[in-house]
Amino acid sequence: MRRRMKLGPRALVAVVLAATAGCTGMAPSSAPSASAPASAAAAMPSTPITARPTVRHTAAPVAACRPTDQDRYIYHPARLAVLEACIKVTGTIAFVRDEADGDLHLGLALDPPYAHLVVAANAGAERGDLVIEPVCELRVTQADAISTCAADRDPLRGLPSLGEHVWMEGRYVADLQHGGWRELHPLYRWGVLR
Repeated sequence: MRRRMKLGPRALVAVVLAATAGCTGMAPSSAPSASAPASAAAAMPSTPITARPTVRHTAAPVAACRPTDQDRYIYHPARLAVLEACIKVTGTIAFVRDEADGDLHLGLALDPPYAHLVVAANAGAERGDLVIEPVCELRVTQADAISTCAADRDPLRGLPSLGEHVWMEGRYVADLQHGGWRELHPLYRWGVLR
């Protein structure tokens, strides 16, 4: 039988701060201090609260994942089912493939916290990796994509190389023309992790 514990407002704040300290990157000095009221400490559960450790990297993305204008340069956008408007992932570039529509396919071997983002459909030509698709990067040879890419005046440049460990942000979609494999399409921004 589980025991429910009632916490007063101060104790609840202390519990929330302690639980989120590792998740938000708060400095240890901003976590609840030993000088917290005794009543709050007494109301705290006896089992220690553990938070998932945060990984800190030298190349950090912007504070919040925000879409860019690259959404406008996807030809036939109805073929993509948007699952999340913008997410951030980390992993290692496993392959790079040119596409006739002017896009690149980067295979991102996801780091363990993001492995759940790929599905069985990613296992075929995509080798089990998340497809990262920066749009309008190459010369377009596919007729129905030419006008879309011609309008893109500021495609991403300076993309990662094979084997680089990176963070990437983009729109998380299911590509309905390819069995629903998962992609970041388009890629909004990225950086190298050191």
